[in-house]
Amino acid sequence: MLIKTSDLTPGLLGKWAFNLALPLAVYFGMPRSESLTSPMIAFLAVTLWAVIAWALETLNDVAVGIILPILYVLFCGVTKKVVFAPWLSEVPIIVIGGFTLGKIIQVTGLGKRIALTCVKLTGGSFSGALAGITLGAVIVAPLVPSIMGKAAIFCAVAISLCDALDFKPKSREATAVVLGTCIAVGSTKLAYLTGAGDLVMGMGLADKVMGTHTTWLEYAKFNFPPAMLYTAMSLGIVLLVLRSSVNKHTLCEVVRQKHAELGCVTDDQKRALILLCLTLLLLSTDKLHGLSAGTVLVFITALSFLPGISLMDGKRMASINFAPLFFIMGCMAIGSTGGFLKVTHWLAGLVLPLFSDTGACLASVCSYAVGVVLNFLLTPLAATSTLSAPITELGVQMGLDPRILYFSFQYGLDNLIFPYEYALYLYFFSSGYINFKEMILVMGLRILLAGAFVAFVAMPYWRMLG
Repeated sequence: MLIKTSDLTPGLLGKWAFNLALPLAVYFGMPRSESLTSPMIAFLAVTLWAVIAWALETLNDVAVGIILPILYVLFCGVTKKVVFAPWLSEVPIIVIGGFTLGKIIQVTGLGKRIALTCVKLTGGSFSGALAGITLGAVIVAPLVPSIMGKAAIFCAVAISLCDALDFKPKSREATAVVLGTCIAVGSTKLAYLTGAGDLVMGMGLADKVMGTHTTWLEYAKFNFPPAMLYTAMSLGIVLLVLRSSVNKHTLCEVVRQKHAELGCVTDDQKRALILLCLTLLLLSTDKLHGLSAGTVLVFITALSFLPGISLMDGKRMASINFAPLFFIMGCMAIGSTGGFLKVTHWLAGLVLPLFSDTGACLASVCSYAVGVVLNFLLTPLAATSTLSAPITELGVQMGLDPRILYFSFQYGLDNLIFPYEYALYLYFFSSGYINFKEMILVMGLRILLAGAFVAFVAMPYWRMLG
């Protein structure tokens, strides 16, 4: 037959029916108003369709990412200039450069050597391996302001660890390693003002409202202790939910054996290590030379092709799977389109008045919740630029230390359910090593516990210092 009927199982047809019915109900059921226009409702419906498609796997992730910008153009009345604006950002070249760097680390065996050495030094246990990677993220976080630059480095190490220990893609162990690494990179950034570009921008907006200037050390005083506890809690959730069935003694023996099999460091590994150190150096000194993270990674990519270095060639380049790039950029169209249509202004008008008359604890939790909700529609950078000033202003009006609401908001932006909500998680998820359903379970529990953490641990600490 012309149509492959074997694909059309009752289960899949049921998923497609739900995938189409709910967005259509949103589009035709939501009331139009001056603040909620038809293009905005169409945006919500199309975005909901994409989220359900990813959740139920009714369509390939990359296919959804490719078609999503076109659907926004067709149904939301936006131009191609708006939906394809993310292609002019740093993200595409960071992904290309990061994937290439990851390939170099993988094919030379450097990533495997680093990963196995970290596991061996932390006792050879599964939890020790994650703790070792997390410690690395804590050290690198303030040195590399680009969150995607850190993602490119640590994702390659996490995948190398999975390969070294024979953890199959999307297995429970592989999910724990790669998702745990991703969470470590994301959560440790909250400890430092230079942890990510959106933190610098957001704190600048908050300082403008308060009429203050927050130094790097002052920001660390407020955020380093709670961020470390928050990172430890997040790691604990991963280990609790995704318990490994691998016996500790068996794993230790495997690690020792595989580490012994590595032999001496090869010349290729030495050159790759120098290239990796150069990448870290350039990323951590961007204020001195003015080169962006994307520029650095593309420069490193070109450098790897040079005679005498020869870590990359046409054959290796052709073996890199760049398909996830289209998934990532399609997802980023959600943020660019939502911002253009002023969906955030509508959402802010709904949410902010709800906690204007609450106490400090409840206001902090509400500010956290606003960050979590905004993740569904905007990137953390767009959300930070849109609501940092209004939330800080609300804190001033309530007579609170405005930084409490701003910091709580940033913790909310660090918590999400779906990988499309943040380029960092998109990058790690696109590796193909994370099981989507297990990720939702971990992230859902983390959202609940992080809210309690902000209310009963972080907020009292901030008030004590303030």
